[in-house]
Amino acid sequence: MKLFLFVILFPLLLIGCSSPNTMEEVFHHKMENNKEIESYELVEMVEEDQVIIFTAYTEEDDNKDQPMLAYFTKPNDKWTWTRTSSCSSEWSGNVGSEPYLWCGTVTEPKYEKVIVGDTEAKLIAMNDGTKRVWYQLSQNKNEEIKAILTDGSEEWLKEVVH
Repeated sequence: MKLFLFVILFPLLLIGCSSPNTMEEVFHHKMENNKEIESYELVEMVEEDQVIIFTAYTEEDDNKDQPMLAYFTKPNDKWTWTRTSSCSSEWSGNVGSEPYLWCGTVTEPKYEKVIVGDTEAKLIAMNDGTKRVWYQLSQNKNEEIKAILTDGSEEWLKEVVH
């Protein structure tokens, strides 16, 4: 009987003590164990880009709705949260290492697309119904960023002067 209980309970114990296996599990584990974070919300997970868009609230921060981008890598078959970028302004770049993380927020409905270099960025609607976060992973450290408006015109968000 003792052997039977051991055989049943030991695997359950191992499952309960195991480390996070998925990108989303790693994200939740890190957020829940960060004592500075009061609350957070996962907005969108894009596993093929190894990206999670989220918002977080700390006691010292009044702007809990500011979007952030978490970038993950998977060395040795274990997901690791590698970098974070704030996407609270029209554009932001995290150019410490490749791939370079470009992201931003647009709030006006006139913006139809965001182009980073020659590539259309992914555009994700936030839960507030107003903000849309865009992001693009790039090999270029100094990208030009423009928005395509609903009328077909273009507006520079970041222009590189040659």
